[in-house]
Amino acid sequence: MKYVFLIFFMNLLPQYAGKSLRRDDSYPKTFEDIKNEIAGYTDIAKAIIDLAVHGKAQNRSYERLEVFADTIGPRLSGSKNLDAAIKYMFSALQEDGLENVHLEPVKVPHWERGEEFAMMLEPRNHSIAILGLGSSVATPPEG
Repeated sequence: MKYVFLIFFMNLLPQYAGKSLRRDDSYPKTFEDIKNEIAGYTDIAKAIIDLAVHGKAQNRSYERLEVFADTIGPRLSGSKNLDAAIKYMFSALQEDGLENVHLEPVKVPHWERGEEFAMMLEPRNHSIAILGLGSSVATPPEG
């Protein structure tokens, strides 16, 4: 059966080459349409590249990475370090003179490591080293 489907699909390919299989008219219908849409972003892309290579943001990537690694540290979801990194980057982008730099409220899951322990009860009591997975479900009190 899978070979019949494959043969059917292979016969359809030539008649739809370069055309979208979607029925939604709002989606670009050909590769040429997609190419033209991408070409429409040329000025915006050039402005971003010019800012990074020649403008105020020149050579700032490594400096910002250094700040993240050396002063802010790991940026776990919902952590104070993530908040510090967002504030730092927000300020840095504003200083670079970028337009429309703004923050938006976002719900971010936050997980904190609790107390973790495991003990073998049979054939003798023995503590076992464990590490819980982030956002994992705890073992109920009854075990």
